[in-house]
Amino acid sequence: MRLEAIRSIVALLLLCCCAPSLLAQRRPTQAPAPSVEVQTLYQKAREAEARKEYKEAASIYETILAKDPTLHPLRANLGMMQFLGGDYAAAARTFEQALKADPSLYTAKLFLGVSLLELNQFEPALRLLEDAVKQKPADQTARFHLARAYFLKDDFQRALAALKSAPTDDPETLYLLGRIYSKLSIESFERLKQKDPENYRIYQLLGENYELQGQHGPAIANYRKAIERNPLARGLRLKLGEVYLASGDPDSAAESFREELRANPNDAFASYRLGSLWLDQNKLDEAGPPLRRAVELDDKLAAARVSYGRLLIEQKQPREAIEQLRRAAALEPANATAWFQLARAYQQVGDQAAAQDALQKYEKFKEQ
Repeated sequence: MRLEAIRSIVALLLLCCCAPSLLAQRRPTQAPAPSVEVQTLYQKAREAEARKEYKEAASIYETILAKDPTLHPLRANLGMMQFLGGDYAAAARTFEQALKADPSLYTAKLFLGVSLLELNQFEPALRLLEDAVKQKPADQTARFHLARAYFLKDDFQRALAALKSAPTDDPETLYLLGRIYSKLSIESFERLKQKDPENYRIYQLLGENYELQGQHGPAIANYRKAIERNPLARGLRLKLGEVYLASGDPDSAAESFREELRANPNDAFASYRLGSLWLDQNKLDEAGPPLRRAVELDDKLAAARVSYGRLLIEQKQPREAIEQLRRAAALEPANATAWFQLARAYQQVGDQAAAQDALQKYEKFKEQ
């Protein structure tokens, strides 16, 4: 997995957010402030950075450091420009030089670790990144690259722990999390196979995997094997019914839902799925009992109330439908289907204002 430039740029901004003071970061015993020439060159380097002309910026920083080698923070900037330009080996050398001169340069330490990671030097990279996270536990950039290092060493539990407080809206973090969970899933599956090769969970996992891929035949076969090995397992027949339904076999789906209910009579979701299937087939008399049972078993299952309300509309019982649909909308205010069916119910009782209001809410939420 290659480093995304956007993450590096964020780190660069962290380094340079106090850019006007970088030239002044000398120890008390060092020489006076940089010359006007150096300050002018520094401004040109910053402008090249802004244009993302990293090689040009690196060249300017090299010129500045040749004139004044004591400006160690700018050596870290040079390393960052080399890094962003894709020259990880040069960046690593520069960050090492910066740290030898000033071990307090956190960003140089962090991106030395990242550079070594890009060069597949995992052990030294890991030491530096672990140290960076210890030094600044809240730095998400450090945590992200530490997680990458653990992941590349097949230490998936530690990789997951490193991302425990990661932002959930960052694409690169989400991608890495997905890879970690996938690897952990494979590890768990392999351990399960070794412990009990014929365990029903193995066939359930295979069925779920084939279902996700849209391969209905293998999914059905594996779910059936799982049921054979553990006929008392809850939910397997429900999963099998969903695959039958997706494959275009509603009769087999209905039978699977019925079997689930025979094994688990108080399963509200299975009752709702069976009733909804019959409702979709316009089997109103058959749909009524399981839908009523679903809302009795779970008064917070909004989807069941929507289907039951729809059934009551078809049976010309709009006032009873309104009661069910209003409760569904209260449970899930953004449920567009609930508002659409509620508009139909209000139209049946002749309340056009309420129907129009429900339709407006439907239009608001239907794209969500």
